[in-house]
Amino acid sequence: MPYTIYKYLRISEEDIDLDGLVKYESNSIQNQRAYLDDFIAKMPEFAGSEVLEALDDGRTGTNFDRPGVQRLIELARAGKVDCIVVKDLSRWGRSYLDVGDFLEQKFPEWGVRFISINDNYDSAAHSGATGGIDLAFKNLIYDLYSQDLSEKVRSGKDTAAKSGSITSAYPLYGYDKDKNDKRRLVVDPEDSLIVKRIFDLAEQGNGVADIVRILNADNTPTMQESKQKKGYKIKWGKGAYWGTWVVKRILHDERYTGKWIWGQTRVKELGSSKGVPVPKSEWIVVPGAIPAIITEEQFERVQKKLSERSVNRTGQHKTNRTLFKRKVRCADCGRTMLYRPRKKGFGVFQCNLYELTGTRDCKTGKIEEADIHEIVLALIQQQVALAEQTNQRRKETVKSALLTAADIKGEIQSLLKLSEKAKTSKMSLWEKYHAGNLSKEAFQNEGDKISKQSAMYADKISELEAKLKTIELSAGEENIFVERYIKQTGISELTQSVVSEFIKEIIVYAPDRIEIVLNYADEYLKIVDEVAV
Repeated sequence: MPYTIYKYLRISEEDIDLDGLVKYESNSIQNQRAYLDDFIAKMPEFAGSEVLEALDDGRTGTNFDRPGVQRLIELARAGKVDCIVVKDLSRWGRSYLDVGDFLEQKFPEWGVRFISINDNYDSAAHSGATGGIDLAFKNLIYDLYSQDLSEKVRSGKDTAAKSGSITSAYPLYGYDKDKNDKRRLVVDPEDSLIVKRIFDLAEQGNGVADIVRILNADNTPTMQESKQKKGYKIKWGKGAYWGTWVVKRILHDERYTGKWIWGQTRVKELGSSKGVPVPKSEWIVVPGAIPAIITEEQFERVQKKLSERSVNRTGQHKTNRTLFKRKVRCADCGRTMLYRPRKKGFGVFQCNLYELTGTRDCKTGKIEEADIHEIVLALIQQQVALAEQTNQRRKETVKSALLTAADIKGEIQSLLKLSEKAKTSKMSLWEKYHAGNLSKEAFQNEGDKISKQSAMYADKISELEAKLKTIELSAGEENIFVERYIKQTGISELTQSVVSEFIKEIIVYAPDRIEIVLNYADEYLKIVDEVAV
């Protein structure tokens, strides 16, 4: 079986804060990849190995909520990774306790060798320990430094915000960064007119959906198009069309009156990617910090209009819950389909492109949530049945393999006894020759025969031990697909957790034609091959 090595690469903006721009550049994905490739190429023991890669670009190291590292952990747990190589420990993570848990507990348990090049750490040389106090202190420093830095960065940004300095990486839509002072915003001549028009339309009594239709009908440039034109790497809307949530966000943003508002949300804890709301009394608000696009009076009038429309709509669609939230997509335009609940029972999914543009209608139309629910449940039940079938076959295979392994062990024991017997015969031969009871020629001839026999025994033992190892490894091999689906044996209804775990997306081509994209697809294909044998 090939030795499987995974290179893990990670970079995020925290590397600038911790190490400066020069260090940030040296930690770039490209440089990390070249550095790891060079190291692996110089390791003779890695010759002929399968070298794969996992990476997280723009992800913090203060937690393990990263898609690349999560996938790698799943593979390692399943026994599909023999070695992980990183540039330094901070690439894997900056949390002292979590990284230590991997080095001392999880990796040894999974049989994974871990190499951190810059830290001169190789778990193969440390028997799974952290490699001494020096490495432990390095790891602790990464953790403490991140915590201290987080507080300093937050405090620094709060202070800057209070002085009216812009601390955001990207400008608010409708503005651009001042070319002479990146901490100041200037009005964008084109985007600001669109913002002003949105407020004017709202003040005239148009609802959010009405405004969206008007903007799309006029082919008004979207936020995403503005972003692309300016070269900013951030998603502002979905690209080709205006959406209701974008317009709604603009209409409720008081910053367009010239106030700089900072601190509306804050991460719950270090390393978390989720923000929690901050009470309005704790916001940092600096009037006049940026040029105004609308007046405060117009903003208040619009808020009153929006509030009145909201009151008039009270009672309509009190709930918007569905198990398939953000998973149902229109095959025609690629947009996430709008969910419309009913007062009782299941709702309906509908592509709302026509509502947004007023001109184009997708061929997809609408599809009943009940139909999707029925199909998804049947599919998962089918997958569970496949997992059960595979699991039973694997049990039988393991049982057969263990019987074969027992026979091989018995054969190895017999060969070991014969090998010991050959050694004894050679010693006896020497004693006869030494006592003068055997000629030199006879001693050499008989000795050569015994040596050849011993070599044959040794070769056969090595061959059987390799075969035994292969059998034991295959018997202990697990498949994530089987492991996850077998837990759903007897499933009779869908839950949010089941849909989230197993369904990646649902593509709707027509009311009677959908495509369900499942998670664990690679593992599923392996199972299909097994069952087909």
